[in-house]
Amino acid sequence: MLSTTALQRNHLYEFRGQQLRYSHQSNCRVNAPFVFNDSKGRRKELSQNQVQREVFQLQEFREN
Repeated sequence: MLSTTALQRNHLYEFRGQQLRYSHQSNCRVNAPFVFNDSKGRRKELSQNQVQREVFQLQEFREN
């Protein structure tokens, strides 16, 4: 279970088999305050329950 406070901006996460990059927390959206972007730049807004149950952090590989 992922805590919503553990989300880090510009880190890669997985939601229902789709890779998403965490953008920011929106103050204007009560039902879906967590904003993610997919690889095509499309915005996806998720609720706190969705984040806690279905979002997993992915480890990114970087070249040295």
